Amino acid sequence: MAEYKKMREYTHEEFVNLIENMSEEELLKLSANYGGYPVLFRMALDDRVSHIPFIQTGSAIIIRNEKGQILLQERTDRNLWGLPGGCQELGEDLRVTAVREAYEETGIKLDPKEIVLIDTLSGSLRKNSYPNGDIVYNNTSLYLADIIENEVSLKGDSETKRLQFFNVDEVPTNLMDKDLINTYLEYIEK
Repeated sequence: MAEYKKMREYTHEEFVNLIENMSEEELLKLSANYGGYPVLFRMALDDRVSHIPFIQTGSAIIIRNEKGQILLQERTDRNLWGLPGGCQELGEDLRVTAVREAYEETGIKLDPKEIVLIDTLSGSLRKNSYPNGDIVYNNTSLYLADIIENEVSLKGDSETKRLQFFNVDEVPTNLMDKDLINTYLEYIEK
């Protein structure tokens, strides 16, 4: 694969020229370098229309240790805590999205067949504005995975400032996934 500049080093015109003749396979490979297909798509938008909100599909996962604590990720781009998760790649099963994102952001390897779907959340509560101004409405499938904490070693990626397990009644107040956490709390109360 050719060498590419960092995402924000391209002008819009340079980026469009780069991708306009790529095949689907080449676009998917390129998107892996730029945070996934939805990020690649947002980069291709002309500045005149980049303010138009669009729908983005993805997964988030509650990783729970044997003490019932949940793992949260403090994000580098916002200084907020949230759940591991992210955007679905083209053709990817949402369970695979959840375990891929969990591995990328925490270093924890999970089996897509062993995670449990809690719920799928969508609508105005899932509206998100990125630091660059992009606005999306996320459709998020929320999953649950139980782990034994001393059997995993945590390691974050470039999106991760810090990883920490919290009791559900002691999660930080600077939280970006309150609706997902509340859905999990409703799930465990049943």
